[in-house]
Amino acid sequence: MVEEQIPKKYNNLTMELASFINKTTFSDLPKEVVEKAKLHIRDGLGNQLAASKISESAKIAMELIKEFGGAQQAPVVGYGTLLPLPFANMINAMLGHGVELDDAHSSALTKAGCVLVPTALGTGYYLKKSGKEIITALVVGYDVSIRIGQSINPGHRKRGYHTSGTANTFGAAAVVSKLLDLDVEHTAWALGLAGMQAAGIQAYLTDPCLAKPFSPGKAAFNGTLAALLASKGLSGPRKILEGEEGFFKAYTDEVRWSDFDDLGLKFKIMEVGFKPHAACRYAHGPIDAAQIIFEKYRPRLEDIKEINVKMSPLAIRQSGKKNLQNLNMAMGSTPFGVVLALYSGKNNLNDYIEGFNNELLRKMTSNVNLIPIDWDGEAGRSAEVEVILKDGQKFVHRVKGPKGDPDNPMTNEELKIKFEGLARLALSNEDVEILNSNLMRFEQLPNVLDIMEIVSGRPKR
Repeated sequence: MVEEQIPKKYNNLTMELASFINKTTFSDLPKEVVEKAKLHIRDGLGNQLAASKISESAKIAMELIKEFGGAQQAPVVGYGTLLPLPFANMINAMLGHGVELDDAHSSALTKAGCVLVPTALGTGYYLKKSGKEIITALVVGYDVSIRIGQSINPGHRKRGYHTSGTANTFGAAAVVSKLLDLDVEHTAWALGLAGMQAAGIQAYLTDPCLAKPFSPGKAAFNGTLAALLASKGLSGPRKILEGEEGFFKAYTDEVRWSDFDDLGLKFKIMEVGFKPHAACRYAHGPIDAAQIIFEKYRPRLEDIKEINVKMSPLAIRQSGKKNLQNLNMAMGSTPFGVVLALYSGKNNLNDYIEGFNNELLRKMTSNVNLIPIDWDGEAGRSAEVEVILKDGQKFVHRVKGPKGDPDNPMTNEELKIKFEGLARLALSNEDVEILNSNLMRFEQLPNVLDIMEIVSGRPKR
């Protein structure tokens, strides 16, 4: 059992995380960490802005929550509505996960940015925090989310859990605790209350529905609520991770404790990748390979007999669906993403929106065969695409890992173009320019009021 495997030095792991959250300051962050954090803030806001125009899930949740009423504490991106802080963070996190372009960490199997960026910005707006304070909170939040996600996966995912909902609940609590200036004890309480709410399973993969963004949304809500309650004196379990009845025992069969060894020495945000394609991260490797085949050989879909995609077993489980009943499912499907890449060479958000209703693309998706391989483990990201034409020609390309990961990064210019394209779905060119300028000097800002007014439609505070 997990509690029997705990090395002695991890007996107080929750308190050590709380101490790390509490004691880390902006001056502790290397310049490259600060610069990376700004890129994640910009990337996250771009995703939220685009999703505010197309996300049916967030719209439904938004309309319900507006019926509740309540304090006008923080704005919803793209809507201009002010909601109570936990609800605002929840809707913004749903938007952050609404276009499948949110950042991702490979071995933690989590998209931390979709939860942590909106939580940091919404809470920072409410508390009138500076850019430096928000960046510091965001960085410690990434550390908490990713270290917990790494330590429990792939076993956690194999049980059916959605790490973006579970581990990110802790990360959101860390962000809000830091912005509330909680001491170590109260921060540990917040982590404990977060762990009691950590939730998210991936049943949506096999049952077509609109629920996928709800899991990250509730991670933001639950983490925010946990920290706020702790700040008011509601104590939580201080061994929520490592305890006999704790999160690790309940949520996985094996914990990789070494993922906590360099806490405070190495910042995990540096390991997080960006997504160039509006698709499930596991689909990105095959999409990269298919795009290269498109560029080199330009096969016509009408001439293709079949397509073979080799990828890890977990990648197939996560993104192998062909029964595409809504746009969100299409963006999560490797078969559809590969066919779209072979059709146009592009997998941007607009390409998915237009391609989803293309009968030829949907028909060709059924001709994609998914073949499990173990080149780099059951959860690996290597992939190979083989295109077989009706005349017998074959085109093959293999990739080690997806474009956008730290070892195969997107350039700063590519990230800027991505942001501008997404932001312009909701904002004028002038506002996009002003926003980009402010985000790239984020650490110099005395507060984020101007930024949040731009992205939410300039609500009156």
